[in-house]
Amino acid sequence: MIFQIVYAASIAFLLIYLFYLRLFYIGLKNRNVNFVNSKPFVSVVVAARNEKQNIARLLTTLVNQTYPADKFQIIIANDGSTDGTSLIVEKFSQKWVKIKLLNVTGRNNAISPKKNALSQAIEMAEGEIILSTDADCLVGKYWIESMVSCFDDNEMVIGFSRTKLTDWSKANFIRKFEHFDFLAMLFAAAGAISSQKYFSCSGQNIAYKKEAFNKVGGFEKIKHLISGDDVNLMQLFRKSGMKVSFAFTDHSYVYTQPIENTGKFLNQRSRWTSNMKWQILLNPEFFIYLLSVFLITFLPIIILFNFWQLGIVLLLLRMSLEIIFLKYGYKVFGEDKKKLMYYPVWFIMQPLYIITIAVMSGLNIFSWKK
Repeated sequence: MIFQIVYAASIAFLLIYLFYLRLFYIGLKNRNVNFVNSKPFVSVVVAARNEKQNIARLLTTLVNQTYPADKFQIIIANDGSTDGTSLIVEKFSQKWVKIKLLNVTGRNNAISPKKNALSQAIEMAEGEIILSTDADCLVGKYWIESMVSCFDDNEMVIGFSRTKLTDWSKANFIRKFEHFDFLAMLFAAAGAISSQKYFSCSGQNIAYKKEAFNKVGGFEKIKHLISGDDVNLMQLFRKSGMKVSFAFTDHSYVYTQPIENTGKFLNQRSRWTSNMKWQILLNPEFFIYLLSVFLITFLPIIILFNFWQLGIVLLLLRMSLEIIFLKYGYKVFGEDKKKLMYYPVWFIMQPLYIITIAVMSGLNIFSWKK
């Protein structure tokens, strides 16, 4: 009786997962590539804490944008840095008046320091459009122009990002795994948004109208959640009936620095996963999809020990359709398809990886930048 329930659950959740995988694939196929030519004033907002090693690189890319110089400003929200980050920003601001340094207050009293920093920066922002990335990211010279061109009748634009690996062959195991895993997540997010299923996004590349941000109350409704300045904010937009779109132009893509070691990788993913339990309230459909991902990772393996033929069929079906989806995602975003050879490693590591971050996030075994 127990195994019959397991069989039924495995098939049911696999069908749910494959339904969404097909939806994501169709979303990528039918992606919107129409752009507008308006040039509203833009405020680039970045929360930074102890980013001495990265902030100068980001600022250099930001001041060299093709977007009209009188049409954007850059606000760096210094969130109590102790490593000299603010001094670097000050030097840049002395040369470029468009750069504003904001020294954030109230960090110690905030459940989510990053939301606190972003809220203060957005409050002082003059732009009609808020465009945000992380301090350890790098953007191309067409970034602002490309992201802004995706605003039409929508209130939010989600952009693509991936880790910067200059030489895949020389990268270590954890950096390859991070790169591959992050691409898979962003492919799914892009396909979902294109299909008007606002499931996930990354704060590494996100833009929204300031008026819409204020209309949903900013981060006020989600300030008690330690993470989620991106995905949970998108859910507030969705619940308010606002339209979200994905930027499919390669000029809008962002690079982020690869992770340093396994511990930091698991810490990062556990932080992200900590948002997922809140999706049952913010977006129940997204929660069901996440539950299907979790269960199909383990149930077929359990079946292998009792009815190996069915277990093999379920695993092969999932693998074959995932490869088709990932292959198309690599094509859409101009990634090297040779990296798909890493799929078997990623697939085999999924059970251990998912259960580890699920336990860590559930028990809040993760930390934020000190």
